Amino acid sequence: MNSKSISLIVILVIAFSCCVAGQDNTKPPLVKENFNLDKAKEDKVGYVQAVKVGNTIYVSGSVGSGNMVDALNMAYGKIDKSLRHYNLGFKHVVKETIYTTALDSVIKYKDVRKNYYINDYPAASWVEVRRLSNPNKIVEIEVTAILPEDK
Repeated sequence: MNSKSISLIVILVIAFSCCVAGQDNTKPPLVKENFNLDKAKEDKVGYVQAVKVGNTIYVSGSVGSGNMVDALNMAYGKIDKSLRHYNLGFKHVVKETIYTTALDSVIKYKDVRKNYYINDYPAASWVEVRRLSNPNKIVEIEVTAILPEDK
């Protein structure tokens, strides 16, 4: 390579570097819509009940206590309120995770869950844990739902 070619390469590299440095490579800000069931409590703990990002709704773990039937209904009732805020129902849920301190009891009362999904089940994971964040709670359910394309 002669000095003229090297000079041309150096000029091109400098020009390219200047162009790249002048570009705005930042991503657009993430647009989130939050939903609260109990804002004061959620702010105290540091979470929101649900977050909408694009066409996806993420519902925080909703807890229940008492006997398993009551606990499941309590948790699914909170999820139902969150979904309804976005004009959705359980048919829009694509993923569910149940955390419980009593997995055999969840399995025994699985028909409670079936009443909410009405044969339109999401992908699901059921996990037994030693305890939940509140030791009086026996079940915590989180879901992800998708808005239909026409919404």
